[in-house]
Amino acid sequence: MNPLAPLLEQHAKNHPELELQDAIKFLYQSCMGPGHLVLDLQAILERLEAEWANVEGDADAPPTEPLGNGLCRLSLAACKGQGLEPSTLAALFLHTAQTVTPDRQELEEGLKLLYNLPFPREDVDKALEDYRKAGMPAVHHSDRYRRAYAPAYRVVEQDLARLLPLLSAIDRHRRTHTQTLVALDGPCATGKTTLGGFLSRLYQCPLFHMDDFYLPPERKTAQRLAEPGGNVDAERFFTEVLSPLSRGKTVRYRPYRCQSGTLGPELVVPPTPLAVVEGVYSLRPDLESYYHVKCFLEVPWSTRRARLLNRNGAEGLERFEKLWIPLEDAYFHAFPIRECCDVVLQG
Repeated sequence: MNPLAPLLEQHAKNHPELELQDAIKFLYQSCMGPGHLVLDLQAILERLEAEWANVEGDADAPPTEPLGNGLCRLSLAACKGQGLEPSTLAALFLHTAQTVTPDRQELEEGLKLLYNLPFPREDVDKALEDYRKAGMPAVHHSDRYRRAYAPAYRVVEQDLARLLPLLSAIDRHRRTHTQTLVALDGPCATGKTTLGGFLSRLYQCPLFHMDDFYLPPERKTAQRLAEPGGNVDAERFFTEVLSPLSRGKTVRYRPYRCQSGTLGPELVVPPTPLAVVEGVYSLRPDLESYYHVKCFLEVPWSTRRARLLNRNGAEGLERFEKLWIPLEDAYFHAFPIRECCDVVLQG
């Protein structure tokens, strides 16, 4: 069975005023994505802001409706109600448009699903004939659908929509403060580095890695490693990164290279209104109070193990299981890291 079938049928059930035109739009967005609307970020933002002004924010509104193929409709009312900035949503939309590969053949197959909907067969035949003659373009919602449901959304990747609580928390703080520091903590292989990299690109802000502050061999004493969170050089991280960040000063530090056991060349990061720190131990109790938005990532061990195996091989996985994961576990058992966070995400 076509995986789009239950999604389309559920959409029709939830929107009884739907016309064939609206069903075609649903299938088009699922198979082709939003690329047909892309001009540039400024044009996207201007169009969004015009629509945004006429939407009433509703923090309790269902944020997404699945379209299939990893895409969804992200509600403007939910975004506005939760505090997301239009510029952030515009960037998510553009990222999706640049990432999704339109699949015209899948759209052709998907159009057959129109016969599953409660429309006369001859009407479906005529609608498909006209649509194919027109070249299977993007279509608008019908007037009937608009009057009944006032649709206001943007098509984005489902994985990006899942970040709405975190992005909204960041935007809410940025709106009323001149500086925002974000921390991403959680066990290894939960996606902290990937998420941190995405936030850095999305907001055009610097990203700092706790992996750059692991202890050098000469400081990895049994006494130090017995301390929860003692595996990281929190003192150096605070002095060189977190303290100047919190004071709006230039950051200068040398990242630690685990393979060589040495410090790399100095990196210089000018003052910035937003910065992200990712990595286990970023929310140690002696560091936690300096952050404004705190996020915890978690993933089932089976998924984490598979990621570690794929990333490091069997030997690397064994090293993690014997050496590093017990240290992480001691840290998370000793301190309520998850509980202190504003947002918890399934990485």
